[in-house]
Amino acid sequence: MPLNPKTQKRVDSIVKHIQNYMDIRFAHAVRVNPNIGRVYDDVRWQQLKTLRQILESSKAFGPDRYYVADILCDDNMLRKRALFNATDQNSIFNEVINLKDRVEMEKRAGQLPVHDMRTFYTALDPSLEKIVELIQTWIWWDIADASDTVAFEHQAIIIKQLQTVPLEGQILEHYQKVLKKSASELSRKIILQYEFDRLENVFKQLLERRSEEAGFQMILKRDVKEDKTLGEPYDYKESQMKKLSAIVEQFRTILQQISD
Repeated sequence: MPLNPKTQKRVDSIVKHIQNYMDIRFAHAVRVNPNIGRVYDDVRWQQLKTLRQILESSKAFGPDRYYVADILCDDNMLRKRALFNATDQNSIFNEVINLKDRVEMEKRAGQLPVHDMRTFYTALDPSLEKIVELIQTWIWWDIADASDTVAFEHQAIIIKQLQTVPLEGQILEHYQKVLKKSASELSRKIILQYEFDRLENVFKQLLERRSEEAGFQMILKRDVKEDKTLGEPYDYKESQMKKLSAIVEQFRTILQQISD
């Protein structure tokens, strides 16, 4: 069954951000160990396909089911925390990372020896086991940031549109419902403030995660200069945060200039 357009766009956008992060991380890894470059394209393709399957799957919360991509990009923190809690029945941890201890347990339960990405590449070449584990760990480190970035980008689009779109029809009905106000009580500034607060909350989540990030989790990037040499290393996600911060401040200024 095809996904609805909103969910499909979320899936595509998360995968795109993860691929970008992964490519930068692997470029760093290849600078350290050039020998691993030969397997990257194949492993990346399969891991991103697996990630897409995870994002397109659904999880049950009470009588309702929600797509993983939607949970990651929505602001229901209870459902989102469940995905990242390794002990929760709705966790995606074991779907993203093929832990060796879990594999051994499954083998004793009668599973085939090759039944996930880690065991597949290990069967081809035992030295590839750690590479697959590393790439899966990268995805686990980055999936929350990728999802929040997608949510941030969506909020930015909403705010831009709401600056000029007529506040009538379904749009007005939507904000009457979510803000629990009558049409006469609503104004463009009140609606924009609501959406800006949501944007700022996502940004704060990203900031908080940056403050908790260990040095070894950092995405180290070096840009290629005009003379083909490499520039100085820098923290790629930190550079992203500066761009998002500029967007937040731009919208804050616009909001302050709108009269009540």
